Amino acid sequence: MTLADYSSPRLWCLTALLASQAGCLALPGVGGEEVVPVPPPVSAIVPVRFDAPADTLPSPRAVEQQKAADKLESGQGLTLDQAINATLLHDPKIRAGLELIAQSNGDALTASLSPNPTLSVNQTLLPLTRPFTVDRQGGPPQLDVGVAYPIDWCVFGKQAAMMVSAGLGVRVSEADFADLIRQRVRETSQEFYNVLEARALLELARNDLQTKQQTEEIIRKARAAGGRTEVDLDRIRLETLLSRQAVREAEANVSSGVSRLRALTGRRDFEALGVAGELGDAPKDPVPDLRDAVSLAQKNRPDIRADHWKIAQADADTRVEDVKACPEVTTRIGYTRQFQQKAIGFPDADSYGVGVDISLPICNRNQGNRLKARSVASQRRHELEGDLVDLRSEVELIVVEYRTALRTAEVYADEQIELARKVRDRIQEAFRLGSRTLLEVLDAQRAYRETLRSSINSRAAAWRALYKLRSATGTQVSTHERTVPEPVPPAGK
Repeated sequence: MTLADYSSPRLWCLTALLASQAGCLALPGVGGEEVVPVPPPVSAIVPVRFDAPADTLPSPRAVEQQKAADKLESGQGLTLDQAINATLLHDPKIRAGLELIAQSNGDALTASLSPNPTLSVNQTLLPLTRPFTVDRQGGPPQLDVGVAYPIDWCVFGKQAAMMVSAGLGVRVSEADFADLIRQRVRETSQEFYNVLEARALLELARNDLQTKQQTEEIIRKARAAGGRTEVDLDRIRLETLLSRQAVREAEANVSSGVSRLRALTGRRDFEALGVAGELGDAPKDPVPDLRDAVSLAQKNRPDIRADHWKIAQADADTRVEDVKACPEVTTRIGYTRQFQQKAIGFPDADSYGVGVDISLPICNRNQGNRLKARSVASQRRHELEGDLVDLRSEVELIVVEYRTALRTAEVYADEQIELARKVRDRIQEAFRLGSRTLLEVLDAQRAYRETLRSSINSRAAAWRALYKLRSATGTQVSTHERTVPEPVPPAGK
């Protein structure tokens, strides 16, 4: 699946419709659906001893938190593609962005509507202080009924110009919506790999804590036999406490990452959100040439296409303001009934009239708005140039980031990690036999821990940089390799 798939509003709507009909991605609590609690099976109910002390019984909240933690750390949950699909289907910000397209379509519909005629009904020349008679004539009273209809929107092409501008506004809103999807997909991929990295670091911290506890146990036994000093025991106890703190911080990082990913996928429930997968090796995609990457970004990025459409719309708005300088022309036709019999002694008479009202644009020829429209068109072109400059800088920085992350991941290869592990194990075994000091053991453990941590960080950074690069160039953001042709951006007019 490519970025074009995720950025097409029509495909997005079709995907949402199919998902609602077929029940795909039926995630609990996603999209506002009601979550019905399901009772656990009888085999899952653990009997509780009533004679146990009250402080040893786990609270229901603690049990639920432990279940959520187990599900979170088990790796059973969303894959990257599922997280992206959940974001596209349920992210409220994407749904809000989709409404902008509907609003633009509303503006286009309004621009296509012809003006309404005006109906006027007037009763004039009515007696004020005395009735009109043949002897004391007045009036005569008359009833005027008229219909007026403007025609300048058709004669001077005002409606056509507004329809062109409104249609380009729909194009702008669609491109902006596609760019919103690109950004949200990018954020989802970044948070997904943040969670994988945090989970790998949590496992590393727990392994390190287990190693510290084993070393502390060795020192306690040796201290009881008189082979180690009290200083060694205090030192390893301090290291164990620091390791426990590192585990708590790693758990907090995992929870924070999952919370951010939960927000991106639009979940509003309290169900644990698991993330499936591991970091694995560093990506194998080669570092692209900078010129090719920038050219690809200029062709595929929806925000650049939006800039082109905005230029075209600004030119159309200039045409709209120009035709507004033309006169306003309103045609009129009317019917008049004169009540003369009582007022002047003549029979009542019917008559009609026609006319045309034309404004005379002598002083106000819409000069200010015409000047403003031309300034906006010039501003849009400058904005496009600025966005192209920023795009080149963004792509260049991400290419450098990806290249650096790949090289760093190559440095911390499996061979180096295995070497650090062997050194740690050998020194720990020698320490257990009494031929190594505690400082040497701690130094070996620290070297292994930092080597593995750097490997995890570099691989996660490489994956994040890869998806940032794909997002920056407007190409695929899914793990599937498939090419879909992108529409060519407009020429700017």
